[in-house]
Amino acid sequence: MSTQPNTQIQMGYPDFWPVVLSNHEKFFAVTQTLGPLIDDLFSKGHSEPLHKVCRQLSKMVANSVGAVLLLGMNGYGHDAIKIARTMFETAVTVAYLRKHPDEFDDYFDFHFIVAMQRHRYLENHAPEHLKKVTAKAIEETKKGYARVVARFTANGRVRGRWSKKPFAQLCADIGLKEHYLSFYALASNITHANISGVMAQADPEPGVLDADIAPSEQFVDMSLRTAHLAFVLSASEYIALARPEKQAIADKLDNDFVTAWKD
Repeated sequence: MSTQPNTQIQMGYPDFWPVVLSNHEKFFAVTQTLGPLIDDLFSKGHSEPLHKVCRQLSKMVANSVGAVLLLGMNGYGHDAIKIARTMFETAVTVAYLRKHPDEFDDYFDFHFIVAMQRHRYLENHAPEHLKKVTAKAIEETKKGYARVVARFTANGRVRGRWSKKPFAQLCADIGLKEHYLSFYALASNITHANISGVMAQADPEPGVLDADIAPSEQFVDMSLRTAHLAFVLSASEYIALARPEKQAIADKLDNDFVTAWKD
């Protein structure tokens, strides 16, 4: 029986942690209190569909805070900002649905539009995989699609998003137009790797025409700040919608955000 020598595997850049901690001391002090607040906030389930979905969306944002922290601590700001972008989208969805509960059915039923797209892909390109899908699941997809498709169709075309409004309008509707035009536009360029996104990830050293790689301070501040904002927004909107008895948590989260990021 052979034995392998003990090895120690290092992930990330521990030597870089003090840099991030020093630059964001107040933020990291605030994060130490998040665990119990999150446990308390999501300790109750719901039967109302809108409440259930917004709870899950907000909980997803809370979970992603940890992912952004890990990436930011190790100088992966370029990658952390991609997760922060998704957190922002999710938080906007929670806030928008709370303001417009009459549009919840469109949000929820868009599932059948996506499911039919997957079904047609399997039919045309991977019929062997379609055989693994149960007849019941296929029937449910087709029935659901037939029930909702007219609601998502205009001029003979099925739209590719749940809302009739583009995401920019959702942001504007809840007062986050400036965040869309600034953070979200930049994060989208980086995510989609268009030329502006590529240039945004260039090494800042003069004359170095190459990608800026970890550990780097670039975008760490923006990703941490936006992730924190997205969590506070989604949690506060969820509380206002479904857990008004937890308003004290929303107040604390808001006050902690101001404490963490005030100049």
